[in-house]
Amino acid sequence: MQVEIIDISYDGCGVGRVDGKVVFVPRTDIGEIVDVQIVKENSKFSTGKVVKVLKKSKSRCESKCPYFDECGGCDFQFLDYGREIELKTKILENELKKVNFFEKIAVFPAKTRFNYRNKIKLTYVDDKLGYLKSQSKKVIDIDFCPLAESEINDAIMVIKKYLKKYKYQNLKSVTFRKSDESVLISFLFSQKEKFFYDEILGDFVVGVFVGDVLESNKTVLTSIFHQKECHKTILCKKIPVDFASFFQVNDEVASCLYQTIIKNVAGKKVVNAYSGQGALSLLLAEKATKVVGIEVQKSSHLIAEKLKTSNMKNINGLVEKELSKLLKNENYDIIVLAPARAGCEKSGIDAIKNAQIKEIFYISCNFSTLIRDLKLLCEKYKIKSVQVFDMFPSTANLEVLVSLEKII
Repeated sequence: MQVEIIDISYDGCGVGRVDGKVVFVPRTDIGEIVDVQIVKENSKFSTGKVVKVLKKSKSRCESKCPYFDECGGCDFQFLDYGREIELKTKILENELKKVNFFEKIAVFPAKTRFNYRNKIKLTYVDDKLGYLKSQSKKVIDIDFCPLAESEINDAIMVIKKYLKKYKYQNLKSVTFRKSDESVLISFLFSQKEKFFYDEILGDFVVGVFVGDVLESNKTVLTSIFHQKECHKTILCKKIPVDFASFFQVNDEVASCLYQTIIKNVAGKKVVNAYSGQGALSLLLAEKATKVVGIEVQKSSHLIAEKLKTSNMKNINGLVEKELSKLLKNENYDIIVLAPARAGCEKSGIDAIKNAQIKEIFYISCNFSTLIRDLKLLCEKYKIKSVQVFDMFPSTANLEVLVSLEKII
């Protein structure tokens, strides 16, 4: 089937039409004509994969990754970086029209397209350690990831050698996180299984977990090997690092994002909702008169408590429950929202709308939930500016900072 790509979808797929029906084709550029094999179809649309590119985009290039054709992790390695930024900005512009925002978007590209990720998670299935294949639940075995920092790639080869020796039955995934001092490696098991410590792991801080999701409060840490205190330096601040707490995966772009927010909080009282391990709260507290962080994950909250200064307070609980109580008792000038991909709960948004907060800074990596939440917030607030920080080069994801002010 021959398809001309006429648009781009919110998740980075090329969009075409055949006999009036929409066809989504990953890894294609607007203006390209491609021969497509349909791999999924329903009454509303089809999804295809490229068999041959008949008319190429001038921006099409060779991928740096040997796994790109099979791996589902990256979306735009087939294009040069300038074109990637153009398409991602276009995707966001199209989404923002849904909340009647048509102003210019400020874009902050990354300085490097590769070797930027300080954390990756690899799935372990049938003695294979890697990422899920594109449009599949099968795992592609990898030796390295071009997006990961070099120390993580070195660690992958060590862990693969280790896993060949110890073939675990219940191992779900291995997560690698780079700190200033070391690489932290988390082995996540679906159920308890005897863990064999080997001297090959001696250079890493190794944690063994049992549960479903590493970042969940329900997941249990059963043992730590080669334990030592680790940190990550963010804007000259040393932040303690553990296995499960949230950090932005791109240090350079995260610093740029944080600086943009910090310059707006001098002399203000700030709520930092979904505050993670407290890094941003600590940075905000240097300029703000008071900062209150709210975070549900226990391990992250405990790290935030270590960072607490005299004008900081940390609350361990669900944002949607704690926020309404906080805002009933005291007025704040600014709230920073940095939810996970699922976005904010409506009750939390209602609490903000009913309070006297003048400004909102909403940080999001998910277009769909961002737009959903902006529709609700725009009942009481107007969008001042939108800024894009390319936290995830080579993928269709973006970190977006939306600034809103209360309608008087």
